[in-house]
Amino acid sequence: MRIARPTDWKTEALPAKSVTIRLGRAMSAPEMQRVRRGLVPEQMEDKWFIYWKDDAAYFHRSWTGFCIYVVRFVEDGTAWNMFEVLVNRDAEQHAEVNEESDAEMVNYLVDVLLLHQDAAFPSGDASDETSALVNWGQVGRAMLGQHPSGETSLQQEASAGSEKHRD
Repeated sequence: MRIARPTDWKTEALPAKSVTIRLGRAMSAPEMQRVRRGLVPEQMEDKWFIYWKDDAAYFHRSWTGFCIYVVRFVEDGTAWNMFEVLVNRDAEQHAEVNEESDAEMVNYLVDVLLLHQDAAFPSGDASDETSALVNWGQVGRAMLGQHPSGETSLQQEASAGSEKHRD
């Protein structure tokens, strides 16, 4: 399985105009293995380039290379805590200004793009049509369960592993 490296894609640094949002999500060891692998886009429909560096996951838009999120993790015994995210606030690179919306989006991106889990798109009050278009703009073909790496979810891996043991 391919591990994303910072040099695998065009990237821009997180601008000085940014904010820090506190998070509080525990991650298991298998989840952290997925997070550390990151994501290298393979098609135009793959909207993010994500890599792991210095205990953080860097989220760059694949077309522009703009760094939108830097999610910081801290190890807590046998688990990891997704404790904060630095968010791009350059209006020419990232239009969102609501901290709660950014926190929800980071969790959604981690679930869908890195963990390959089904998750509800944080659409707010948008209509179904608008929500679907915005979702496509955020995760592209991953919203259809088509991931660039072709990997399955952790649940599917666990299920396949238990089926092998029954045979």
